[in-house]
Amino acid sequence: MKYFIILLLSFIFTSASQAADSPTEKFYKYAHNDSEYTILLPEAPSVKTIWADAGSVPYLESPPEDGALGEIAAFHRKDEENEDYFDAKITFLKADAAFLTELTQEKMQAALEADAQSLHLENKKSDFSAGGNKALRWATLTGFSVDKSNRPFYNAFHYLTGQQSITVIKVQYSVENETFADYNKRLTDSISYLAP
Repeated sequence: MKYFIILLLSFIFTSASQAADSPTEKFYKYAHNDSEYTILLPEAPSVKTIWADAGSVPYLESPPEDGALGEIAAFHRKDEENEDYFDAKITFLKADAAFLTELTQEKMQAALEADAQSLHLENKKSDFSAGGNKALRWATLTGFSVDKSNRPFYNAFHYLTGQQSITVIKVQYSVENETFADYNKRLTDSISYLAP
């Protein structure tokens, strides 16, 4: 009996240790019902509907005048010990064919530059790719920033187009926090197109 209890305890502690160290930690797959992209987040984000009559609508030049246009999803996690944090904000918007057709690489990059303007990014890098379907495009802007306390942050901005929508993802996290760096990698690697 004593031997059985020791084996059982050993199994429990080994399983708990493996679960804590497991790189396959369950993440939440975020996608709005009308979105064309899915993104993994450490847990479900808080969400807010973007209504046409609620004031200015980001990114769209001529948004519709009524109805729900999309959603903003936000995820924030803070390490209380050292005040490191990870922020992700996803903006999904329905877009008409005319807007998507005129949306060039230059316009997408300019929108990301405008989003990042207040951060004064260092080591800035831009990237752009297009899928086999001309409607699918992905512009990226990355770089490092420093806050008022001289803490370094990594910043990533992604602008994705689909056949009937756009998705803009903004991520900022404390550079020295390996867990948050892993969150960003998982998020970026997980971005997937979901045909409407």
